[in-house]
Amino acid sequence: MALTLDQALKKGVEAHKAGKAQEADQYYTAVLKANPKHPDANHNMGVLAVGVGKVNEGLPFFKTALEANANIAQFWLSYIDALVKLDRIADAKAVFEQAKSKGLKGEGFDQIEERLGSSISKDSNPQEPPGDQFQSIVNLYTQGQYQEVLTQALRLQKQFPKAVNLYNIIGAANKGLGKLDEAMEAYDKALSIKPDYAEVLYNVGIALEENGKLDEAIEAYNKALASKPDFAEAYNNIGNALNEQGKPDEAIEAYNKALASKPDFAEAYNNVGNALNEQGKLEEAIQALTKALDIQPDFAEAYNNMGNALNEQGKLVEAIQALTKALSIKPDYAEAYYNMGVVIKEQGKLDEAIKAYSKAISLKPNYAEAYNNMGNAFLGQGNLEQAIDAYKKAISIKSDFANAYWNLYGTAGNISEAKKWIEQCLKADPNYLNAELTLSALQFYEGEKSNFNALLKSSLKDDPYIRSFAWVFNLPNLPPLHFNRWALFVHMTDLSKKDRPFYEFGVWRGEAFRYLIKTFKKGYGFDTFEGLPEDWHNEKAGTYTSDGNIPKIKGGKFIVGKFEETLPGFFAEERPMASIINFDADLYSSTICALNFAKPVIDQDTILIFDEFIMNKNWEQDEYKALEEFCANNDYSYEVLAISFFTKQVAVKLIGI
Repeated sequence: MALTLDQALKKGVEAHKAGKAQEADQYYTAVLKANPKHPDANHNMGVLAVGVGKVNEGLPFFKTALEANANIAQFWLSYIDALVKLDRIADAKAVFEQAKSKGLKGEGFDQIEERLGSSISKDSNPQEPPGDQFQSIVNLYTQGQYQEVLTQALRLQKQFPKAVNLYNIIGAANKGLGKLDEAMEAYDKALSIKPDYAEVLYNVGIALEENGKLDEAIEAYNKALASKPDFAEAYNNIGNALNEQGKPDEAIEAYNKALASKPDFAEAYNNVGNALNEQGKLEEAIQALTKALDIQPDFAEAYNNMGNALNEQGKLVEAIQALTKALSIKPDYAEAYYNMGVVIKEQGKLDEAIKAYSKAISLKPNYAEAYNNMGNAFLGQGNLEQAIDAYKKAISIKSDFANAYWNLYGTAGNISEAKKWIEQCLKADPNYLNAELTLSALQFYEGEKSNFNALLKSSLKDDPYIRSFAWVFNLPNLPPLHFNRWALFVHMTDLSKKDRPFYEFGVWRGEAFRYLIKTFKKGYGFDTFEGLPEDWHNEKAGTYTSDGNIPKIKGGKFIVGKFEETLPGFFAEERPMASIINFDADLYSSTICALNFAKPVIDQDTILIFDEFIMNKNWEQDEYKALEEFCANNDYSYEVLAISFFTKQVAVKLIGI
């Protein structure tokens, strides 16, 4: 049975009093949908907006409530209080005078009068324009019509040349147009009239922060706080600047001061969550973000950040749910589409990830990071030309994008080209350690060994890159070097027995399987399709799950389950000799199990490709250890046929089998 308007309003008020802001919002919205001028619903929506820190958004509701019924004292008090919160004292005084002229009075008005000062009259501040005229400019500003704000404010300024509020909004409009110099000039004029105007000092801080002048911005915020000690937004922005300076502990301290002044400050809780996330304190981050969403249920940015934190925890499904919620609230949220792409790529769904990155770019065409990650997804599919194009677009937007140059190294066709991209990476970021170490290895391949030998004697000698390079350089012969998995696959398929099938241990979404089936036409894939069976260093059990989805690939036969449960039965029957075996199970335990049971299909012509053999922090304890142990137990040795530092692959043939 449908509720009447009065019933819906009553339920909204009950939810509001119980602190259930989202539920209250739904009831009030339903009332306003039926009657947009409903005075109580408008007033209560304004109160809700103020309660979650969206004071400006509350003003139109209060105005509509008063237009519908100007005889309710609380409507006037709420409107005046909101104006005071925005530091629009002249406007608050003007509205107060209107209320008095209608004969409204009482304790609430006495308290407001005390806050505003005892000398209230229509001529209390002749330097400022009338409240209704200034409000029309504020409305334009909140709509993002910055050029029209300037037109009207400059026209009004001829009548009120010393109006601080006009200079302030002129500065804010110029900042909105990207004219920071003009913004600072307007703010300076405002401060020359009223040096301790907290709102202007705060806006100065914002302009300086956007210009990268973080220390000066913090100084401006502190001046605002000296004038207005409970200025929660200033503390919040100090936290943002400190976080940007890489000082998360100090940032969190500033956010907490903001929350001490304004306990229902959802944005500050969101920022605390961000800072904790960057520190790796994921549970605490999620708690802070949950508080932000309790206060402001339609906070798209908090859902986006929640998605990031859940992704870091490996909770990919929950991360997607949070990001989906962010996008339902804010459909044009480029960053949420970007983060959705990151999570979906973690799931191995490369086509869907590319679509998410494309959507982010359509909303934000200069999104260098999205182009870079799109390149990674294309590279993961083996689409090198599209990957290269995406990386180069990222660099065209952000010329010092070191990671994009590093990724281009992974598309190189030879050492000379690889060196070119590595050198560009180091030019963009001289502290990019992996690039510095890799450059020494490429130089070693060209016969220039001094840089690598110096690193081998330095404090970096135990770095996993240096340990990996040292293992390669101690082989009897330097193996051919490739720069992506697809080039290594091409080389190995050229050397293989193409009349045999291939085997793959660890299929995931089937990208490598699809590539190899083009050559061999028949393949056997083994996987649980539920992710890692146990923790692998920093990766939790269940990572790399395909959610039980088995690829549908012509010519492919997939054996589903744990290796120790499926391999004994499979290899109990005679199976065809292998052309190539691709080991992509990562774990030592899984790899040694696969090697032991696959022994009957391996001979001197079989090529073994290991996908995570070198470069990882503990690579000697993983696939490398499994191969060494397998060879030792069977009196085999092996010849390294090819390697890739970028993709961590090693291809070998067994000797003595």
